[in-house]
Amino acid sequence: MTTLFDNVFGTYLGIEFKEDSIVITYLKNRLSGITLLSTSAFPLKFEENVSDDVRGFISRHGTNVNKVFVSVPERWAITKFIDIPSMKGKGRGALANLMKFEIERHIPFEIDDVVYDFLIMDSKGTANSVVFAAVQKEKINMIKDYLGKLSIQANAITISSFAVLNSIELSEVSVGGWQDIIGIVRRSAILGKKDENNISIYMDSKHASVAIIRDGLCTHMRSFALDVSGAPDVFLNDIAQYLAEIQASLSLEHFNKLLLSGDMPSIEAFMNELNEKVKDGVITVQQIAKLSGKLRGVTINGATSSIGACYAGLGLGTYKINLMPHKADYEIRRIAPMTTKAFLVTILVLLVGIFSTEAMRQKKFLESVEEKITMNEPEVRALEGIMSEMSAIEERNVLLYRVRDSEIALEILSEFARLMPKDAWVTNLHYKGIDVIDKKKVGGELIISGYAVSSSSLISIMEDSPYFEKVEFVGPIKKTRDNEQFKLSAKVLLPPGPESEPR
Repeated sequence: MTTLFDNVFGTYLGIEFKEDSIVITYLKNRLSGITLLSTSAFPLKFEENVSDDVRGFISRHGTNVNKVFVSVPERWAITKFIDIPSMKGKGRGALANLMKFEIERHIPFEIDDVVYDFLIMDSKGTANSVVFAAVQKEKINMIKDYLGKLSIQANAITISSFAVLNSIELSEVSVGGWQDIIGIVRRSAILGKKDENNISIYMDSKHASVAIIRDGLCTHMRSFALDVSGAPDVFLNDIAQYLAEIQASLSLEHFNKLLLSGDMPSIEAFMNELNEKVKDGVITVQQIAKLSGKLRGVTINGATSSIGACYAGLGLGTYKINLMPHKADYEIRRIAPMTTKAFLVTILVLLVGIFSTEAMRQKKFLESVEEKITMNEPEVRALEGIMSEMSAIEERNVLLYRVRDSEIALEILSEFARLMPKDAWVTNLHYKGIDVIDKKKVGGELIISGYAVSSSSLISIMEDSPYFEKVEFVGPIKKTRDNEQFKLSAKVLLPPGPESEPR
């Protein structure tokens, strides 16, 4: 169940799957908005096991992830923009049934062999402009199997080209946080405004995704393969020819703007060559350096799709294609209604009134307190002196207890490191320190997760130590190739001796 805590204070994992690599990105949502925590790319081969580098990256950043959002390569999908009759007044099921029929007409597969989703992009009278994407189930099952090896599952799966558009659309603005709670989604005007016809080209080392943007919404999309070892003119000529065909079919005199972005180091060279191949009057926008006002300290051009997948899953971007089963809201755009904004203004006015009344009450109370303090000033000064002395004593006690606890912790961890066999390793360790009550040691506990050739042998090894007792498994043992994945719990105590006496 999704809670307000998940949406406002959640940590999200965005994963972009490419043909031969994977990009993993961690995002954090706070009241102020979404923040980028970390991102990294790794080689990928589906037929092989998950690499230790991927496991290590996820392990280092913790497992407390509220939701996982995934993007898959555009070349895996059949994506089409079509017009259908309006189903207004015919029930929600009528639209879904019509789209199932339309999608089956446009794909070379049986409808039961694909997963699909669609969005209503625009509504004009008795017709709707719709985009749909369909991917073979076997491709999605590959993704699910890979994530299963990491003990995670996707909450939403989208197409990389739509994820990229979400990231670009929400660039230069703060998203998420308190604005999302009240239904406000800000968008930059970078993709274009009403009555503008623009081009968005996102490039990586192996392909380019080209989108035609009319009145701020995508109406055409196509992917082009890029052979980095060949002549770039062939690749650029294909893009230029496609743009010329679209321009002719739409009877456009010219495009207003060309937005070029991506994570290629030579993208500026492509920008100059594209300028020469498209018609005059096109404005070129430099590579995107910033995708959100709240993402800090990390180079993020390569994380565009993984970030956009999170936006799609959270319902923040326009392009919310989701290939996972979900309860769909087929809406044209997600904007805050006027009633929501009016309600917000009312709340703010009430809050101002409440705080103003409370401030007057507090002022009167403080004045009476100040008067009483003045009357009892000698007693107050004496009490302050006593409190100062007690505070100093308390600080010394805290310092001494910290020194004692540190020594005990180091002693316990040193013993555990000595006992561990060479064919075992730990992925997670949680130590709850020993408390001293009435000169008796109570409450010490160690929780260990990791891998070992024989996890059962760890119990006898640890119980032979005078530091551990009641060693037991607290989770199922999972077989992973030549090793066993385990989770153990052990009660911790110190052997009797002068070194263990409480200080």
